[in-house]
Amino acid sequence: MRVVAPASTANLGPAFDAAAAALELWNELVVEEAAEGPAVEIEGEGSAELPRDARHLTLRAFALFAPVERYRFSFVNRIPLERGLGSSAAAIALGLVAGNAVTGREAPAQELLNLGMELEDHADNLAATLFGGVCVAWRSNGHVRAARIAADLPLALILAVPLNRTNTAHSRSVLPATVRHEDAAVNAGRAALLGAAIAAGDAALLCDAIHDRLHEQYRVDASPLLEALWANAPEGIAGVTLSGSGPSVVVWASQERAAEVASELERSLPPDTRVLPLRVAQEGARLA
Repeated sequence: MRVVAPASTANLGPAFDAAAAALELWNELVVEEAAEGPAVEIEGEGSAELPRDARHLTLRAFALFAPVERYRFSFVNRIPLERGLGSSAAAIALGLVAGNAVTGREAPAQELLNLGMELEDHADNLAATLFGGVCVAWRSNGHVRAARIAADLPLALILAVPLNRTNTAHSRSVLPATVRHEDAAVNAGRAALLGAAIAAGDAALLCDAIHDRLHEQYRVDASPLLEALWANAPEGIAGVTLSGSGPSVVVWASQERAAEVASELERSLPPDTRVLPLRVAQEGARLA
């Protein structure tokens, strides 16, 4: 069987640990029966460093459904590692969908999300990767819930992906245990505005919503690209936000100006920074 899973960008500015969008950048997995295993082959991102045994996140997710020893796993990875683009969530989603398929069941995405939380702390990324589109995740009565609230965003996303990496655990360690009441209040308002803008498909509202005061200001030292684009962003853009814990940055632009903004970023950013204009993925992880 062949399975695909999309990248994702979380937080979308003020919706820290709550909202994410799936992106049209896909990892692939082919699972075949094997006489002896598990056998793991990896092509593309992470091929020189990811484990080729049962420690691999995809195999750990697959093992929630079936023994991995009977199978060969062949990966084509396109999502950069440790860049705030949900590579871990995509790896888990691949294993969940593949493992579910070999059992012959058709578990809904919500059930797969609950299972995947055994391996992934970030429900926002995993929800977007499984559901596709734009998602909100929350906890209720001790359980993780998620909802797909839109198929697309009213602004275009241009991802600027630097060469340097950010470890999510380290990135979280720089966040303060408490924040000022003023910052919390502003962020609550912006997050509410963000949800309204996405649900309504209103670009003007989204322009006002994508401003954070809860996490980005504390992560800027580890994300020099964010600071540089805050100081010198292309003219006429809608905003600049950190993708997940970074260091990748989302530059927001109107659909009409997206190509122009991407060209300007390619011209002005360091040559080792990848510029990726990415659409929202309409579907989540699935058999292909």
